[in-house]
Amino acid sequence: MSLIDFRDLVEKYSFAEHAARADKYFSTLDLDSPVARKPFASPHEAAELCAGIAAILPDLMLFPTVRVLDFGAGTCWMSRLLALLGCEVTAVDVSRKALEVGERLIRSDALGNKLKVEFVPLEGPDLPFADSSFDRVICFDALHHVPKQEHAIAEFARVLKPGGIAALHEPGPSHSRSSQSQYEMRMHDVIEADVLVENLIAAGKAAGFTHAEMALYSSRAVKSDLAGFNKFLANPWLSRAGRNLTRHIASEQENRRTFFLAKGDPVAHLDSRSTHGLLADIELHAAPSDFGTTFTGSIANAGSTTWRPSFSGLGAVNIGVHLHDGDGRLINADYFRGKISDQPVSAGVRTPVEFEIPYPEGRDHFELVIDLVSEGIMWFEIGRSPVRRFRISRLDASVQALA
Repeated sequence: MSLIDFRDLVEKYSFAEHAARADKYFSTLDLDSPVARKPFASPHEAAELCAGIAAILPDLMLFPTVRVLDFGAGTCWMSRLLALLGCEVTAVDVSRKALEVGERLIRSDALGNKLKVEFVPLEGPDLPFADSSFDRVICFDALHHVPKQEHAIAEFARVLKPGGIAALHEPGPSHSRSSQSQYEMRMHDVIEADVLVENLIAAGKAAGFTHAEMALYSSRAVKSDLAGFNKFLANPWLSRAGRNLTRHIASEQENRRTFFLAKGDPVAHLDSRSTHGLLADIELHAAPSDFGTTFTGSIANAGSTTWRPSFSGLGAVNIGVHLHDGDGRLINADYFRGKISDQPVSAGVRTPVEFEIPYPEGRDHFELVIDLVSEGIMWFEIGRSPVRRFRISRLDASVQALA
């Protein structure tokens, strides 16, 4: 039996006909179908999909309320995962039936009803969104079904904001010749195209992407005995385990292409809704007052992202204070909040501050640990930003800065 050429299927049907065939396929699915259990439809597939998810998530630099386009969402399992992470997701697909199944899956439990996912069917190859509409695009095992891959890449660049990232997880240059691909094309007339990442990166840069990076990883661990493990830690490049790991990754990546396209510098467009680069330099002088301890000084944004204004909601950067007793035991982790600025604070900017922390009721000796907090995101100390500690005695009106 001769091999099916995916290019023949691309030319055989119009966009509407491809969409109709996708609808026919997804109309056979229900909430009990294995496909509806993605990414956990089968142990083997789950390992590959979860490895792909792990490969793309860290470098997407996601944060709560980030706007994400899930392209070729299918039954929207990726959309659900992204929404669980706090993203505002728009799921798009040529198949209305797929999106209907995806919406039923997401809304079928109480948690899903609270997730921010919008479902948008595609009527043509152009995305129905304005320029610079999204912060991120994810295309997970979908581009190889698209008749015009380079056009889809150009559309990703168009709808992404400056600093946006597109993450793609696709098969490789010989995908169409695999037995599974040949079966799908023969049985369902679905496009199972090869993915030539060199062409896609070139198309992306022509459309406005400025950076492209490939991801190297494996979906399976390389096992070793304890001695081999310790040799790997001591000298990974020369150890047997290290060589096996490299061969394993190379073999698996032969027909797998996971890559990122960036539109400018993503870090330069992050703010304090992200945990990335939350660092501060706190310089304070303390003095007792009648009702509390007065602090004066300045706080510098020593990280790489802009701080959102104090008390402005999610991601607002405030002064946060932990209250400890005289022996250093925590009493109240959220004892006090103070303002840094009513305006965004850019990286490298130092802002003068003055605030008074009231005395805790019934305590003559206590300690104050002064940190910053991005509200709803993270205390800066978690990211190894230094805090300032002060020991307070009301009896002799003394304040001691601690190392």
